Amino acid sequence: MKKIAIILLAAAIVALPSCKNRKNANEQEAKDYTEATAEEINEEELAANMAALIESAKKIKPVPFVKATQDGTLVLSEKEKMVKPDYLLAPESANNLATLYQKYRAVGMFTADKNIANMYGMPITAYNEAIFKLLTDINDPALKDFYTLPSIDIESDREAFGIFVDEEYEAGRANFFWDGTAAGLVEQLFVLTRGVDKFMPMFTDELASDITFNFVCVHDGLTKMVEAYPEMESLNEVLSPLYVINAITVEQLRTQLLEVKADIENARAFLLQ
Repeated sequence: MKKIAIILLAAAIVALPSCKNRKNANEQEAKDYTEATAEEINEEELAANMAALIESAKKIKPVPFVKATQDGTLVLSEKEKMVKPDYLLAPESANNLATLYQKYRAVGMFTADKNIANMYGMPITAYNEAIFKLLTDINDPALKDFYTLPSIDIESDREAFGIFVDEEYEAGRANFFWDGTAAGLVEQLFVLTRGVDKFMPMFTDELASDITFNFVCVHDGLTKMVEAYPEMESLNEVLSPLYVINAITVEQLRTQLLEVKADIENARAFLLQ
């Protein structure tokens, strides 16, 4: 069954473009295919598209909640900390998750919520325990290695994230990688919509563009996965309203987040069903 899935995935990747910037690819010297067989051409296209998708995945960046508090961009007053957020996922909900897809999603979602809880001076022990439980249940060494890094390393060590992406693909877990990545991004956006004016100061136009890039990559990644893993179609569909995000400035991002706020809420509710 796993071999069949890989074959289907290969066919899907050949047929679809990558979210990677195509400018450099277009500028590369064209190869001579005059004597190549159709099979050889397809194999090269498959390898090129797969490599491009993986490299694009490595450039996905989390919403910088932690970085914002460290560099002073976002600092909550003691008065603000007194009003605790009531929208965070309950750590004990980790006990109710049955499928691997749910558990992969929850790891990223709990990590985002843990950062917000910490920002408000709330206890995070329950989040740490929930994340550790999920990592143990999933038994994915690459996932565990990455998510047990200190938060500052997850934010700043792109090499560690790149290793994580490579190892997930090599282990045949690309479907879980994209599913979990999508869930983490949705949770981060959900948090942003709870206090747009509070969180927007952490953004520059470049970071706003990063959010757009993230969703282009997620759309591309999930579309490719669906051919091999039809069970992921429902996730791709529920995220489709969010693919309109194309902000390149902070103000555009603020406007678009408000426009798709209800869609973000719907997607978030779907993720752990």
